[in-house]
Amino acid sequence: MNRFTTLGAAAALLLAAGATATPATAAAADAAAAAVAPRTVRVMPLGDSITYGQGSCTGGGYRLPLRNLVAGQNRYAVDFVGAQQRGMMADPDHEGHPGSTIEQIRNGVDSWLSAAQPDAVLLHIGINDLNQNLDVTHAADRATLLVDQIFADRPGVTVIMQGLVPTTPGWSYQGLTESVAQYNSRLKQLETVEQLAGRHFEFVDAPALTPTNQADAAHPAQMADGLHPNDPGYARLAQNFFTPLDQAYTAGWFTGSSSPSNPPLPPNTVHLVNITSGSGLKNAEGNYSAVGWSGWSDLDARGIKEVAAAATGRVNHVYAIDGDGRIHEKDVDYATGTQSGWFPLTGAPVAAAAITASSCGSTVHLAVIGTDGHLYNSDGDYNGGGWNGWTDHGGTDLKRLASAATTDNVNHLFAIDGNSRLQELDADYNTGAWNRWTPAGPVGGSTATDVTASASGDTVHLGVIRTDGNWYNAEGNFAKGTWTSWTNMGGNGLKRIASAAANNVNHVFAVDRDNRIVERDGDYNTGNWTGWAEPAGGADSLGITASFTS
Repeated sequence: MNRFTTLGAAAALLLAAGATATPATAAAADAAAAAVAPRTVRVMPLGDSITYGQGSCTGGGYRLPLRNLVAGQNRYAVDFVGAQQRGMMADPDHEGHPGSTIEQIRNGVDSWLSAAQPDAVLLHIGINDLNQNLDVTHAADRATLLVDQIFADRPGVTVIMQGLVPTTPGWSYQGLTESVAQYNSRLKQLETVEQLAGRHFEFVDAPALTPTNQADAAHPAQMADGLHPNDPGYARLAQNFFTPLDQAYTAGWFTGSSSPSNPPLPPNTVHLVNITSGSGLKNAEGNYSAVGWSGWSDLDARGIKEVAAAATGRVNHVYAIDGDGRIHEKDVDYATGTQSGWFPLTGAPVAAAAITASSCGSTVHLAVIGTDGHLYNSDGDYNGGGWNGWTDHGGTDLKRLASAATTDNVNHLFAIDGNSRLQELDADYNTGAWNRWTPAGPVGGSTATDVTASASGDTVHLGVIRTDGNWYNAEGNFAKGTWTSWTNMGGNGLKRIASAAANNVNHVFAVDRDNRIVERDGDYNTGNWTGWAEPAGGADSLGITASFTS
């Protein structure tokens, strides 16, 4: 039978005649639609931790690349709906509930649908039932009851269900291939039953993703662990949702609303942490959506020499080195408005002289330079896995340190060696491989007195201060393996530098010759840079770090 039952006589005649859309006709349709404001379709992403985006460095899971795919056409707009929010993205709404089984989603779906009133539901559910071996034989029956419940709550809604990833090995890599195949096969048959009943339901197969335990150089991992995709894997799930969603709109399964969507502004608040002239720590929040800064608040630390920060979700983790080279942590939860006290991170093999932190999903990659000039790394899983211990990754008389994690789950570390040359070390967490130290940035490398790095997608924004006191910037596109040349961004007398990127804007903070914090922002959406200005009302500084929470 036809994958889509088309509403409207004209469209039915076209299908009967076997008309096929061509690139030219599709382009013409898009051009005609551009003259009319696109209708807004309310779409609810519904499911468990895969809908939530667990394993995604951006936190957006499949929702972020799906939103980008929708933006590539102009016939309709999508407004994600749901009471949950996660991801460094515009419109982060969803109903993804980590750890939930099919039955747990059934228990909550009535109220979620009533509150959100979606036109379409993107459903991905069932892996927790199979992974936990919960009456696996009847898992597809429970999923069928969930689908029927959605249609009972919202008659006329469109439900697009994507099957489970067929190569999912399971949280403990116990092997779920057979049970996943049986589950998917049962639900694929549901499509015919639902469409014959006049319901707008489609089941789509999920892509076969490369698990971490089968990845190699020729086949990079597309999963972050035994259950969850990583960002490249989520991009494939997004494509599998976009195609039937787009076809469903064309077929008239839903029409959306003429009212423009008003999604919430994307997360756009930077957390700037400053080592004060008295070696204390203060924090200020810069909200770039509301164009305003908070005042400085005291983080109750004294005798601090170096500081770094990285966020997992709505929690910002601040790491500080005291005068004895010991590392301390303080966590600030912006979802609850609470914060921890300072507590030590133990186990470092040597005293720390410099520190950097970056994050991917729920994992922080923490690296320090020891007093022996080597780089030491430890990874902290804030989803319950703890820290994995410290590993010596060498280096020669390293001095300064920065890092940035790209969405391919690779952490890029940059350090200044004893000859003031900039070096790079990359850690691929898909394969577990670390490369060797090599000159960093464009061909020829660079000298530097301080370094910073931040990332937008697969691009690293690398900045250095040279002996002339100016900041130099270069962009490394790691998807293409290319670097831009160094650009002198000015500054005159800069001493320290830090940066953080969100929404394809890089925010660069520096300490100038007068020990004042200054900022300059680069918007890669427009190609424009601001001039230098003092953020947060200005402050004296010995060192800074910056990060964004989602």
